[in-house]
Amino acid sequence: MNAILNEFNTTLIEKFDFSLRPYQEYVIRNIADSIVQGNRFVVVSMPTGSGKTLIEIFTAYYNLKTTNSRVLVLEPTRFLCDQMYSKLWSKLFDNIIGKEYEGNCHSFLDANKKIVISTPQTALKCASTIKGEFNAVIIDEIHHAFGGKYYSELLVELNPNFVFGFTALLPSKKRYSLDFRVQSLLGEPTILNYDFKKLSEIDSSFQPPKAIADLFDAEMDEIEENVYEKLFCGTIDGDPRTIKFLENTLVRYGKRAFCESLKRAIAKNKISDDPEFTRLCNSNKPSHKARILSEILSVYDVKNNDELKPVIVFTSRKATAYEFKEVIVSSIGLSSHKVEVLTSDMSKEERLDLMRRAREGHIDVIISTLVGEEGVDIPEAGLLIMSDTPRSPLRFYQRLGRLIRLASPRKVKYLVISLTPKTREYGDLDEALWNLYGEGVDVSYIIYNLDEKGPESRILDILDKFSNIYNDVAIPFTLITQGRELSNPINYLLNLAKNDKRFLEALKNMGFNVESDEELSRIFFITLTFPFWLRCHDDIKNTLNQIDKIISRSSFSKVLDKSIKENHVFYIYDVEKLSDFIAEELKRLYDYCKSEGENYCENVFFRLDRKSILRLFMRIFPFKQFEGVKKRINDQVDTFEETLKNFKETNNLRIYVDYGRYNDRNKSLFPKIIISVSVGVWIRLEVQINHYNISNENKDTYEKILELIELNLLAIGYRGVEKFLELYEE
Repeated sequence: MNAILNEFNTTLIEKFDFSLRPYQEYVIRNIADSIVQGNRFVVVSMPTGSGKTLIEIFTAYYNLKTTNSRVLVLEPTRFLCDQMYSKLWSKLFDNIIGKEYEGNCHSFLDANKKIVISTPQTALKCASTIKGEFNAVIIDEIHHAFGGKYYSELLVELNPNFVFGFTALLPSKKRYSLDFRVQSLLGEPTILNYDFKKLSEIDSSFQPPKAIADLFDAEMDEIEENVYEKLFCGTIDGDPRTIKFLENTLVRYGKRAFCESLKRAIAKNKISDDPEFTRLCNSNKPSHKARILSEILSVYDVKNNDELKPVIVFTSRKATAYEFKEVIVSSIGLSSHKVEVLTSDMSKEERLDLMRRAREGHIDVIISTLVGEEGVDIPEAGLLIMSDTPRSPLRFYQRLGRLIRLASPRKVKYLVISLTPKTREYGDLDEALWNLYGEGVDVSYIIYNLDEKGPESRILDILDKFSNIYNDVAIPFTLITQGRELSNPINYLLNLAKNDKRFLEALKNMGFNVESDEELSRIFFITLTFPFWLRCHDDIKNTLNQIDKIISRSSFSKVLDKSIKENHVFYIYDVEKLSDFIAEELKRLYDYCKSEGENYCENVFFRLDRKSILRLFMRIFPFKQFEGVKKRINDQVDTFEETLKNFKETNNLRIYVDYGRYNDRNKSLFPKIIISVSVGVWIRLEVQINHYNISNENKDTYEKILELIELNLLAIGYRGVEKFLELYEE
């Protein structure tokens, strides 16, 4: 043991310029003694910030040196996998360590990866291929394994010789939730407990973390969810920026601030009123942010725990701050004079007086708006609650600085963040966690699964809801964002364009007859499909840009893009609606050939490339439904080919797909449907239909996507030919 410890410390000094602390070596020797005594399952409980990670690393190091067998390290989340891998593990173990949390088994199958860091979910997927290979399993935050089904199933499947668990706290009730199968395999866990006092006795140089972070979900109720979904999907008419602002306000600051902003927006005709708005604003129930604040204060027992007082609560809106005070007084039972709201409305003298009363213990909770991010200087504060996470790093650090003060009489403090699940608030969490981690705040208790809590998961919820109503897994984009499926997207776009006087004036100045609906429809069709012509005109470009904003006016479009790119969802283009473009252009080419007496006509510049306009033809589905959708499209193509079989032979019809080029920078693919056919004259048409947010990072998945795109485009091409023949026969 001594030789390996010395060797490990030498490596730490060489690579990181520090070595194990005396108390860490003490714990390591206790773990080793437990193994000698025949214990296979050892759980170490140490306070946050005491360097459990270094002890975990040494445990893996020791196992490699003594048994030369592989070690599995389990982290409860992807974030912690990345954090542990990048900060210390990979730098110490170089190329013999791997990480795996995407559901693949690459690192597990590579025998050269002596250490693999993974989540229990991914490891369980790979368990059948690695059984018997891992001598030891190290479980970080092992309190999740007591009662955690993934951990239990994995340990039973692997049956390792040793399991080492580490946690800041293992409540006694948790110990009784250990799966009996795990206990029968490994025996009763040996618990090694070390609190702040014990570590200080072992090593007087021991220093606890600056703060311990925690996370609470601010769940919206049914009324709040209904309003949020209308704003998120954009089914409310209004200015796009106003819609997104109100969505953000509801999520981050709650009902009262939302209703305050909504009233102003309606008065300025920035958004249409809606019965759901009235229902929400007339409700007497506190907002979701106020409800979770009440829960946080109850969990931390602020009323009776003087060690945490004064508590600082941050919000960016005054309306929310005053709502918070009302809820704290009514639900927690604190006296009104013990809860103060700090806003920019207070004079300098009033703020100084508030600080004095807080330091003297006369105030239990300070609810601060933006002014307090720089103006609150109360080192006595023991708990800081961020009810919204500022996007600005500067503001984030200013808030954090209110809690972590050099003059603070307490060594360990608590930071709580409240976020609204399945909204963009969770999208900002990763950066916030890294900021906290870099400031010496222990974030190991913030356990979340972004796939379940991020805004992308709301996309899946919405698809499931519409799937039950629509009785189809592939849901039209417009059904979600407009509450209806457009029967004719071209007419919808034309009506939007006709409402723009600049567009009509530009066409009129170019000599077109804008009074004729037929002529206007023809010119607009060319505008959409021939990008090098009319689009170069500024007024026409402005019209198309305005149409883009209307179609993508809500957050749904942005989150959808990310969901597609990350393979949470995917899409096909509507065969019936897009085939109309092809039929129209084939007919135009045919008529041109006939009128000019030509034997051959072609168009190789025909394209549908505008992202927002293509959204109108999208049908979105969960990626888990990929194979089912692919089979349906494949059957559709087979039917078209059978229907057109005789025509293909007699008219030399050829339809195929060229994948075109891939733009790695913006993850775009530019495939073409190429059609050639003889109908008295030869016609050749190349139709480029762009696809966006196509990730090629996973080769196997990318190949599957290409196959589906090809089938979808073939179906569009065949159906377009069918429709052309109907026009041709007329």
